[in-house]
Amino acid sequence: MESYVFQENDKDIKSSGTEILLDVYSDDNSNSNNRDSKTMLNKEIETTLSYYILLSHFITRMGDKMWEFIVPLILIYISPNSLIPTSLYGLSITIVRIILGPTIGNLVDKNKKLFVIKIGIFGQALSIGLSCIILSHIFVNLESIQMEKDIFYSNTTSIHFILLLLLSSIHSLSGQIMDISVERKWVPCIIKRDLLLHKVNTQMRQIDLATEVLSPFIAGLISNPSGSSFLIVGGFNFLSFVPQYFLLYLVYQISLKEKFDIDSDIASDQLDHDDKKESSTGGFQFLGEWNPLTNLVQGWSLFCQQKVFWIVIAYCLLWLTLLSPHDPVLTAYLSLHQFSFTQLSVFRGIGAIAGLVSTFSFRYLLEWNDNVLERTCLYYIGEEGLMLFLAGLVFGSIDQFRSSRYLFMTFIVLSRLGLYGFEVCSCSLVQRGVDDKIRGIVSGVESSLTSLASLSVFIVTIVMGDPNSFYILVWLSILFINVGVILTFYYYQKLK
Repeated sequence: MESYVFQENDKDIKSSGTEILLDVYSDDNSNSNNRDSKTMLNKEIETTLSYYILLSHFITRMGDKMWEFIVPLILIYISPNSLIPTSLYGLSITIVRIILGPTIGNLVDKNKKLFVIKIGIFGQALSIGLSCIILSHIFVNLESIQMEKDIFYSNTTSIHFILLLLLSSIHSLSGQIMDISVERKWVPCIIKRDLLLHKVNTQMRQIDLATEVLSPFIAGLISNPSGSSFLIVGGFNFLSFVPQYFLLYLVYQISLKEKFDIDSDIASDQLDHDDKKESSTGGFQFLGEWNPLTNLVQGWSLFCQQKVFWIVIAYCLLWLTLLSPHDPVLTAYLSLHQFSFTQLSVFRGIGAIAGLVSTFSFRYLLEWNDNVLERTCLYYIGEEGLMLFLAGLVFGSIDQFRSSRYLFMTFIVLSRLGLYGFEVCSCSLVQRGVDDKIRGIVSGVESSLTSLASLSVFIVTIVMGDPNSFYILVWLSILFINVGVILTFYYYQKLK
């Protein structure tokens, strides 16, 4: 049986031959003397480049989250008597991710990394800039719109809104390009040492959590939808693309200077014959290659062949829940059942803190599990499944007993420890367990599935909107999470 070796501090830890500990490099540079220098950067350079990538990721997240926060508020202000514009906004950016996720992944796989980044940043900059112009035009007619209390009151405002939806979809897809490219292609390509890779993955999750709190707070301070101050958020977002690109460009240039081929995961014939293929195949071949349906089929075919298939499916199942401190449906339900706004705010804040604690403790739990990611995955998702099951048991008595109310919230908060730890594990497994040349399209399928899960929860909550039926949604959430636990256990046992 094939065996994999995890080297750390000059000690070899041999697995039973089943765990995915692929291409693991020592943190000790002396152990890499026999390796080709072109396959691995110097440890200090690798660490420095990871800081540049993390800073670029932070800037990206701040801008994206601020914009995603302010646009729905503007739509509510423009059309206060209807949630349809806001719902259509959320629906449009979700649907395009579901349909075009594999196509975005295919784009990332088949082009040079810096070129992909240029596409992503250009798409974001273009959509933000034009969106600000369109919103400015809408505000010119704001008095008429509010008098009619309908953004669709005229052909002009309707066209403006449709264009805004189109630009929001472009912004969402461009963000998806950046996410897949940076997290699933740049990071594992630049960072070959697994300990540093795990550290960067956890720091990215910490940035995601921090910006989820900071971005709306800052946007709320500097913006007021009753005026044109939304341009401040758009302007900040637009200007942030400069350092965002510069940092990744710096990573690219330093890699070239060190004679490190950052585009080695692209097939040589893809790089050498792009021009020939474009001129000889014609438009129909191009359309066939980038057809969303073609990429969905191809992406699913490749995805189903991966060793990490079950672990990714388990991760996607974690999106089929509303038992989260950040879930708006759960928040609305609890507010109807004697939970004060202060309690709900604290609940949300502690949930974010629990997620941060999970990312900080990841390395220690991984070491406790002999650096076996699969086993660590199982512990994390098992903890989440158990905590939510306990939350379900006390849910029925939250109206009768104050203690049940706080136990319910406590169990949900504790479940965040497992959620974010499992997310880091699954990300690392995809980075190391999926071939570089197809990791983009596989990640695109994963992104498509998570968006589909979010849309499914949205639809189910609309269909089952009666608060008296909320307990069904609670137990459906618990069911999906624990199916994920079973799939992770199956995945781990299959590898043993």
